[in-house]
Amino acid sequence: MDGLSSAASVIAVIQLTGSLVKLCGGYIQEVKNARDEILTLQRAITGLQGTLEDLQKFLQSNDGKTLSTSSRLVSNITDCLSGIRALEARLDSGKGKQLMRKVGLRALKWPLKRTDLEGVIQNLERYKSSFLLSLQMDQSSLMVGVAQDMDLGKLEGAMEAGYESFSDRDEVRCLQGTRIELLQQIMEWVISPSQKCVFWLKGMAGTGKSTISRTVARSLKDTNNLGASFFFKRGEGDRGNAKKFFPTLTRQLMLRIPELRSGVHKALHDDPDIASKSLMEQFEKLLLQPLLKVDQLGRQPQTAVMVIDALDECEHDQDVRNIIRLLPLLQKAKAVRLRIFLTSRPELPIRLGFSDIADHDYQDMALHEVPEEVTENDIHLFLQDRFAKISHDRNISEVWPGDDVINELVTMSVPLFISAATVCRYIENSKWEPKLRLAELLRDQAKYVSRMDKTYLPILTRLLDDQESDESEQLQLLQEFQKIVGTIILLAVPLSINALARFLRIGADQISNRLDSFRSVISIPGDRDQPVRILHLSFRDFLVQAKSKFLVDESNKHKEIVLLCLENMRSHLRKDICNLEGPGTRRAEIDPQSLRQRLTPELQYSCRYWIHHLKQSPVSFSEAEFVLLFLYEHFLHWVEAISLLGLASEVVGMVNALQKIIPVCPGGSHTNLTLTEQGQSPFRNG
Repeated sequence: MDGLSSAASVIAVIQLTGSLVKLCGGYIQEVKNARDEILTLQRAITGLQGTLEDLQKFLQSNDGKTLSTSSRLVSNITDCLSGIRALEARLDSGKGKQLMRKVGLRALKWPLKRTDLEGVIQNLERYKSSFLLSLQMDQSSLMVGVAQDMDLGKLEGAMEAGYESFSDRDEVRCLQGTRIELLQQIMEWVISPSQKCVFWLKGMAGTGKSTISRTVARSLKDTNNLGASFFFKRGEGDRGNAKKFFPTLTRQLMLRIPELRSGVHKALHDDPDIASKSLMEQFEKLLLQPLLKVDQLGRQPQTAVMVIDALDECEHDQDVRNIIRLLPLLQKAKAVRLRIFLTSRPELPIRLGFSDIADHDYQDMALHEVPEEVTENDIHLFLQDRFAKISHDRNISEVWPGDDVINELVTMSVPLFISAATVCRYIENSKWEPKLRLAELLRDQAKYVSRMDKTYLPILTRLLDDQESDESEQLQLLQEFQKIVGTIILLAVPLSINALARFLRIGADQISNRLDSFRSVISIPGDRDQPVRILHLSFRDFLVQAKSKFLVDESNKHKEIVLLCLENMRSHLRKDICNLEGPGTRRAEIDPQSLRQRLTPELQYSCRYWIHHLKQSPVSFSEAEFVLLFLYEHFLHWVEAISLLGLASEVVGMVNALQKIIPVCPGGSHTNLTLTEQGQSPFRNG
């Protein structure tokens, strides 16, 4: 059987799966006691249907007619067709339904027992896996040919930004039985052709948006509808800005829609630097134009969903607005039905972005406006599950903590899932006895009104528990907290314990010891050369707004970080810091190990981000003098270091920003910070 004959058989199976999905829909309406089983079967059928549609499309292409793997699918297609017909016969109870109506009965019985259902689903998954394997083998052989004339190195993506990236390996999805109505609403939006292009899920910090995004991405992957994903995370390099946003989506989408490759290849060939151009140009040439060139060939458009999480954590407000403005333009592509699932806090740049586009382009849902009883139920299930695991792991035999305590924790956490999660992380710390940890939290909660106070203050006040009678020790601990934790929460990108030790001029052991008290809210790697990160931005938000002794004065802390950066650079920057052989040395010729030794992580941070902190701090006359003294002594050394880091293109923008902050020298003369007057970098970027 040739490719077209195989495609005809696949079409027959697709039509049957469509009928089965409708049959399941009828049962869902009338058989309430088997709803979960019916939905499980319906999802399995939909997943098989998506794979079959991809297979049909491939078999009808010119390449599908000649490749061998797909032509050997005949027996599998026949087997699948037979199995689907048998399942349809069992589900199609039309005659029985008519008979029941004649005798006055309106009930419809679900015909599959649980054991039968498990066997049916196993068969459906077997068919799907077989088709996927053959499809992937054929497509891989085609991709090899395309890859020979396509330099994917020109299209660098943010490799850790996608769903299931290694850096997010410990992040959780929604617990089974929670967020049921919301997830069902999202999946209905995915499959309905009449729905709007963008689904914006907005919510306050800690309401579980990212957990929902991961769950949606998992469901989309299971049904073969995940086109691409980007999980923003401020302070995580390329994940914290939009520079590689569209290249990342394009790279992923090419795997879902291989026909995009020729258009993307042309864009890269025509403009090898396209990935470094403006967002508008990247979007137009890497995404929109290649999508418009994909041939529909009379087929129904396939659905591909882009999951974009935490857009509010993108660093530049204008980039956020541009992304929101550009994404709905993807509706112009007719061969692919592109949908965008987007989550964020409802912050001003996001709201302004959505105000720039038409109402018919998007629908929104406020997560924090979900009925409180629904959120309460979900958090209740979450806490029950986590405490059951804690009891099992710590060999707590009696019923613990009991319904009353669970209910109290639910009340304390609603509507913030992060609050419940933070409580659990605090209690399950292996260094402490769980029941005592829980008792401490419950004792302290009555003291505070704010929900975040109830979550974070007990964790913070434990720092002072053993020093209540010694004011000097309490003061020292608070000073260390301000210096270490206060700095960590405001860094533009995270630093390791060793880098922090050199930056703050505090021993690494002292920092490690102090941070041990904050493992409920800060991720501390075992390797001291790996970055220390806060688990959620709500912790930073809490500290800069707290009405307690733990308040971090944001603007003054930024000023302290500026001074630390300047001191660090004054101590270590010098002319020709890497001992280059000559002024014409290209960056690519410099030994990376030598570069890391000369420009340590904290020195790299100081060079790149001191102006970022300066913009967010009050600048007094004496501090302006200190900045100008640094520039007088080390301006060229700083420019050289920035160039060594491959960031020479950012120098002009940084200098312009600096002129706006400190436009006039003491005494009235202008700083005149221009590259032409101060000189140029002693080597070329390359």
